[in-house]
Amino acid sequence: MDEFDKKCKIEQDNELGRYLTAAIDIKAGETIMLECPVLILSANDERRCSNCFLLANEFCSKCKVFPLCGNCNTHNDYDCNKFVDMNELKTSELQKGGQIYGVLKCLLLRENTETAECYKKFIQLEAHLEERRNTEVWDEIKKNVVTPIINSGLPNYLKSDEESIDEELLQRLCSIVDVNCFEIRAPDTSYMRAVYLNASLMSHQCVTNTVVAIDDNYKMKVYANRDITQGEMLLNCYTNVLLGTEERRQNLKLGKYFFCTCARCEDPTELGSHMSSLICPPCAQNKRDGFVVKKNNKWQCLTCQHTVKTDFVENILERAKEEIFHAKDDIYRYELLLGKLNRFFHRNHYMMIDIKQNVAAILRSIILNLAHRPGRKVYERKVRLCQEILNVLQIIQPGISRLKAIALYELCNASAELHRMRFNENEISQKELKELLQQSESMLRESIRMLLYEPVETPEGKLAKSMLKELKDLQNDMDMLKTKF
Repeated sequence: MDEFDKKCKIEQDNELGRYLTAAIDIKAGETIMLECPVLILSANDERRCSNCFLLANEFCSKCKVFPLCGNCNTHNDYDCNKFVDMNELKTSELQKGGQIYGVLKCLLLRENTETAECYKKFIQLEAHLEERRNTEVWDEIKKNVVTPIINSGLPNYLKSDEESIDEELLQRLCSIVDVNCFEIRAPDTSYMRAVYLNASLMSHQCVTNTVVAIDDNYKMKVYANRDITQGEMLLNCYTNVLLGTEERRQNLKLGKYFFCTCARCEDPTELGSHMSSLICPPCAQNKRDGFVVKKNNKWQCLTCQHTVKTDFVENILERAKEEIFHAKDDIYRYELLLGKLNRFFHRNHYMMIDIKQNVAAILRSIILNLAHRPGRKVYERKVRLCQEILNVLQIIQPGISRLKAIALYELCNASAELHRMRFNENEISQKELKELLQQSESMLRESIRMLLYEPVETPEGKLAKSMLKELKDLQNDMDMLKTKF
């Protein structure tokens, strides 16, 4: 019995469809399931090598259907041989777009006796086909996927007594992939999509009780981010947790075809994080805290009940997005923008957090570049930003969290160096330095603790390994302090 069968139970109801619950009590950090993808697909209609997944411009010389890069000569034997035998197949039709390749892989799951059982599970996954019917997405799939496959003559070769290859089936296959796929890292700087049959059954909430990690070999590990009791639903977040409620809901509606009603989305303050809250103008003028939130489809101040028109909110958000886009990689423009938006947005607003993350990333580059010789102000600014980001993450990602671990690591490094600077400037004593470095050590240990649950072959797993060395170096520094003084 594997981890999934031991710890997960498949349930079903009319509203949620199939979903997973904990079959037993699960401890924080405990592995819930390990799973390899049933399908790995390109994103954004890219054409990727069927063997190594690098971008490709050529096709297999044998089957004339599947893309191959210049470094690869072969791909899956079954897939290749299946198409070689189709003498009158119009392969040029199947070469028209990257999306077609994904559908072909779905159909081959059905054809291959070794993967037929996987296909039976795959075809049962949620499709939301009726929500897509007669939409722009439906028409695009018909044009770019359905029509080329039908015109190629493929349905004449892949026949089944149970289901025929027609527009309905091809639309369903595309929909299942779109609704259930996970984003994975591509070998280059881009990303791909993958379908994991068991993990796809986890329900969505914006505050989860699991962490999903995918290593460089595309193997997924799902582990608990807190203690989970028997019978509790296993939850995953289908969208970016660092967006505001309106944006998360919109993404989920467009991509996953449901309206989120989780605790975070239903709370106007987003569990007290205020990631969508605005500054109330009358309260600001009267020098009191007042935050405008969206409640019952109306933007209203929680303190003085002042209302703000929706058009105004939407306009200021669009202008902020545009200015963030134009400020790309310019730390001075980012800082000016923070000062400007601080009059309109709560300090934790997701737009503010986005800018703060960008500034923190630039400061990291400055600190790591020895030629820059960063001064004390750089470290002080980095510490403040990390603290502000971490305060938000503590609310929206309680328990074990990759984002929280990395923010804590960044805070630890910047703090430790700032403490050393203050000591060298005779601002703090040796005893105070030691106490402050001990705090940095505690932060680093906590960050390592969270990242050690990550698979070794992930960026976070590799980071945890290097952090263990940094922890030893920090401890050596503290030991030298004891010896010196």
